[in-house]
Amino acid sequence: MKCVKYICALIAVLLLMGCEYGEYDRIPPAAVRIEFGNAAVWNVYGVAAYPDHREFIKEENKPRGFTYIANSYTGYGGVLLLCDPVNVVRAYDLSCPVERSSKIRVRYDDEELVLRCDECGSTYDITTGSPLSGVASESRYFLQPYAVYFNPMGGVLITR
Repeated sequence: MKCVKYICALIAVLLLMGCEYGEYDRIPPAAVRIEFGNAAVWNVYGVAAYPDHREFIKEENKPRGFTYIANSYTGYGGVLLLCDPVNVVRAYDLSCPVERSSKIRVRYDDEELVLRCDECGSTYDITTGSPLSGVASESRYFLQPYAVYFNPMGGVLITR
């Protein structure tokens, strides 16, 4: 009978250790729709390999020369598109979930290869958007992720 208690306790501990908890919805919901109509557009404005990254902010015409259409939206603070270390394309809202302002954005730190908010000092993992340090880590505030869809014709869609 004691053995069953120990096994149940061990299972409970393992389940709790494996839980990924935190807040993903700290910033206000905002529409996201960035379309790369074909491979040629993706080759110019997309990301190809780690550590490529690019910011998309429609109101500031970033990146320069990218054609936004009427139904293009770039989230609350803009969209950060990047390739992670295993060359998976990821997209996150640029606004810091600690600061919750569309004008206070994370940036790609080329030296430490993390995403960093210069206002609160928090850092985030580029692969998961999970907090690594600072207030974000203490409070478990994650970056807002967005979906990246590749179609067989070479186009790409980033959306919520």
